[in-house]
Amino acid sequence: MIKIYGLILSPFVRKVMAVAKLKKLPFESVKVFPGTKTADFLSMSPLGKIPALEDGTLRISDSAVICEYLDEKYTDTTIRPASIEDRAQSRWFEVYGDSKLTELCVAGIYFERFAKKLLGLGDTDEEKVALTIEKLLPPQQDYLEKVLPAEGFLLGEFGMADICVASPFLSAAHTGYKPDPARWPKLACFLEQVRNHEAMAELIDDEQALFRSLS
Repeated sequence: MIKIYGLILSPFVRKVMAVAKLKKLPFESVKVFPGTKTADFLSMSPLGKIPALEDGTLRISDSAVICEYLDEKYTDTTIRPASIEDRAQSRWFEVYGDSKLTELCVAGIYFERFAKKLLGLGDTDEEKVALTIEKLLPPQQDYLEKVLPAEGFLLGEFGMADICVASPFLSAAHTGYKPDPARWPKLACFLEQVRNHEAMAELIDDEQALFRSLS
């Protein structure tokens, strides 16, 4: 059976698990905290980062690499659209979600309001959170409001683009932040659709339970 190493509270671990669920692949979740430096984990993830994956004799790390591997090996369901043009767009949204949106929603809100204290790294930097919510994040939400469809998902069928764009916001939501639906109605609707998709709903429920137990 496939093993996914990491902690569900990481958006990158969630990303891999969501792809596995979308493709209906059974997997075992092995809890590993970020920064784990055991010899066995470093043999899978030389940088000590989560997630890592074990599938038979294969042991690899990095969420993008893992997801591409799963998509290429298990082909019954795809995480990418059919056309070359849409597949390029899908890869853009993956990079955008994993970089800029994660920088703002996860590092700027979720980490400050939750993970920082959990890891013993000090108190919340309220000025950083306020700057993120009031100044840095709105332009990105304006962009998403323009490119999102009136209903449904980014590129037709639910896939990698949706997982990666929504995931940082779903992390921030654990700490109480959600985009204002009056200002960004398409974004708010999109995030709710992703959260309730069968590939995501159980994962988010598990996260919320773990989040409450650690808060």
